[in-house]
Amino acid sequence: MRRVRQQLALLVAISFLTYGFACSASDVSKVKKKVADAAAILNTAAKSNRSLYQSGVYGAVGSGEAIQKRQKVATAVHQANEWLSMAVERAANLTASDLPAGKADIIALLQKAVTEISALNIGNENIRLVLQSAAAAINAAIVLTQAIKG
Repeated sequence: MRRVRQQLALLVAISFLTYGFACSASDVSKVKKKVADAAAILNTAAKSNRSLYQSGVYGAVGSGEAIQKRQKVATAVHQANEWLSMAVERAANLTASDLPAGKADIIALLQKAVTEISALNIGNENIRLVLQSAAAAINAAIVLTQAIKG
């Protein structure tokens, strides 16, 4: 349980450090980095889901209730990760000349990822914190992308 709390604390710290605003000529690379950071935090959320299940936080390991909770979280994280993967791919191909359309595409994909993980509630405070941290990181990528001129 201590390890899970340490992971949660790390995740929260990372999500708060990801906020930033575009203000230089390297805006395109900032968007790419911020989207990649959000993807990394979502990956941490998936690992945390497994740890929470294995530590019995969702109920007795192997019980129907615990399995159902883990699967709900895994499904939401997987779908959000799909949206993020598309945003990462779009950001990787982003160029200065493509910025207006690229921004709109990236923002739409990131918003879908946030919606996916924000809609989930399995009645567990630990995973809620993990998912909120992931949503905060993705929202930071949205804010940064919106702040870019172009």
